[in-house]
Amino acid sequence: METIKCFTTYNTDTDGSWGIGQKQFSSDLSLEEVLKEAIKIKAMVIVKPSYGNWWYVKGIKNAKTYKDIKLHIDKNLKENYKAKSRLWLIKYL
Repeated sequence: METIKCFTTYNTDTDGSWGIGQKQFSSDLSLEEVLKEAIKIKAMVIVKPSYGNWWYVKGIKNAKTYKDIKLHIDKNLKENYKAKSRLWLIKYL
């Protein structure tokens, strides 16, 4: 199993899958269960929208670096983009 270096929570979302790829999981799963699935595929983002019945695991295509995704998240925070959604950014060792 991959080792996580950092697991940071934000009140925002990415803009769709933003070209980084995504998988959906039922909202019946806990954050811990979704995190385990995210780690299996080395995803960098978990999102729980403020509405809907899904978790989204994003950053599975290696199309963007951790730094690129972090900058995108920081921009969305400044713009108050989907501030009621919850996002977790994962950085691996």
